[in-house]
Amino acid sequence: MKITKVMVTPLKVVGAPRKHVIHSINPIYMFSDLKYGAPPKPAPDGPNALIVEIDTDQGLTGVSVGGYALPGIWSVIEQTLTPLVMGEDPMRTEWLWERMFRYCIALGREGMTSSAIGMVDAALWDLKGKILGQPVYNLLGGKTKDRLRVYASELYVSATKRGDPDLHLLRDEAKRYVDQGFSAVKQRFGFAMWDGLDGLKKNQKLVETVRDAVGDDVEQMVDGCRTFSADYAIQLMRRVKEFNLSWFEEPVQPHDLPGYARVRQFASMPIAGGENEYGKHGFARWLSLGCADIWQPDVNRAAGVTEVRKIVNLAAAHDITVVPHGGWITNLHVAMASVNIPMVEYFPRHEKPEDRLLIGEPEPVEGYMELSDRPGFGVELNREVVNRFTWKG
Repeated sequence: MKITKVMVTPLKVVGAPRKHVIHSINPIYMFSDLKYGAPPKPAPDGPNALIVEIDTDQGLTGVSVGGYALPGIWSVIEQTLTPLVMGEDPMRTEWLWERMFRYCIALGREGMTSSAIGMVDAALWDLKGKILGQPVYNLLGGKTKDRLRVYASELYVSATKRGDPDLHLLRDEAKRYVDQGFSAVKQRFGFAMWDGLDGLKKNQKLVETVRDAVGDDVEQMVDGCRTFSADYAIQLMRRVKEFNLSWFEEPVQPHDLPGYARVRQFASMPIAGGENEYGKHGFARWLSLGCADIWQPDVNRAAGVTEVRKIVNLAAAHDITVVPHGGWITNLHVAMASVNIPMVEYFPRHEKPEDRLLIGEPEPVEGYMELSDRPGFGVELNREVVNRFTWKG
């Protein structure tokens, strides 16, 4: 069997409008014109998602959907990776991964290049599952659990007309997730160093509001979204210690590994991170410096299933828990096959069901997901939606 075609389809997916202005803290918020995720002006037009399809000479097709590091990954896949896999045996996922990775060293080993490799690699694993008639989790060792525990990951900060956090909306949202059966929730902070003592107090109030809403029997996590200095994170951690948090995620910027280690040294709760780390070599550095208690790689960013399963195994060898970033179907299959992944992230859906790109994606029921035994990742493209959102350029 040989690969005969690699097709990349850019999409401009239009999501459901939000009722309230929301944000989480972010490193770019120190620039007032970029606050709340506003794009640079003038905002460039372009795709916000990609589909990769890999065809074979026996009529089978592997599919992956992503969009991290756009627009750059589009050209990397089309111009660099496609020629490297054309005509090759799709079953050789390990060999093809090394072929792509080594060739791309000159392009940069992390970020955009890693994400591009990850999309091709995920499509190859989907294809391998279809060739063998098995779900991907079986190819990775089989189920380690009957169902996946998921946590609701949202709880952004809505603002009142005065610009203060709308605690009523935050409380109502947190209660809604508990009513839906989630046993764990994660919230974002809304303020950083440049907001001074007042911002520290407001962040503390956000955590207090969610804890009051969900009660003591629901796990609560907080996300610094790679924004703080180590000193600020330590101050904030001391202020929210009383709320029995299950982890403090991304307390410092991704490059600041000594900062991670320092925060963890003074931590009163587990420290988590890694969604912006891009491979096993990066996580080996995390291990040597003792950066975090919980690793959070993402198949869409950390170069695909082939690489993330090595990260998971590295963590397992040192009794480190892994909770992947993002509830993508690729991460779910890795989690199902991994003993040291106790739960996965789930972003509540806001788009209309008829606008979903994938058919067959699992949905949480009472805080758990079950994966089907369909071959590959068990999903298929909704061609009508793909056609409607295809970016024309």
